[in-house]
Amino acid sequence: MRSALPALLLAAVLTTTGCLGGVVGPSRPPSDERALDAVDRSLSTATDVTSYRFALDGRAEATGDGDDLSVDLSGSGVANVTQRRLNATTRARGSARSVYVTGYTAYTECARIGWAREDLPRSTPWVDYTPLGQQLALLNHSNVYWRGTETVEGTEAAVVTAWPTRRELRSMADARGTGGPDLDGGNVENVTVTAWIGAETGRLLRTRSEIRVTRRGATATATLTLRFTGYGDPADVQRPSFDEDALWETGCPEA
Repeated sequence: MRSALPALLLAAVLTTTGCLGGVVGPSRPPSDERALDAVDRSLSTATDVTSYRFALDGRAEATGDGDDLSVDLSGSGVANVTQRRLNATTRARGSARSVYVTGYTAYTECARIGWAREDLPRSTPWVDYTPLGQQLALLNHSNVYWRGTETVEGTEAAVVTAWPTRRELRSMADARGTGGPDLDGGNVENVTVTAWIGAETGRLLRTRSEIRVTRRGATATATLTLRFTGYGDPADVQRPSFDEDALWETGCPEA
């Protein structure tokens, strides 16, 4: 059963960024006009974003064969869209892993040793490789539904919900030149994404993804929340310390 959870965490992260295939959503009516208007406004506002910060937190739980396992996930990062540079660090089970993006080159810290380098397709707008662009692309490619308004840290926000389908997520992955991960017999049964968009500013404030996965008799669920702040604030993205001449060119060994 324990092997179900790593697959779930992978599914949680990749689904939230909109690049996981193999997801089945419910049969859905057409989008609500108010929800479409909110998403369209957020997409328009994002074209003028020069920088922003983000934070994430989540929890995954897996059960099966009389065993239980849970993992908390957290992280934070900063994106300088003007300079096309991003730094992010995620933490899970007492360990941290960093990602650094400069231009169309991404560097990922490997769990065992060193760093890996990946060239990103230039056909994709750079911001779509960052959490903000990924979340907005996911909403733009899905049917969306109005859920009223709520207050998020003193700001009135429009609330919209989406249930992305296999076709929608796969098309996003193909457009960016990325594929869905191999979950080794796992089945992502359902994904629900809720977004909070500033009623006056149109800025994306927060998203929450809820995922359910089954694998070899085990069931796992995960909830992952992303928060976006610091729009337009100074963003000095520092390069982490790693040896440019000692990089893995085919991904991290443990991948």
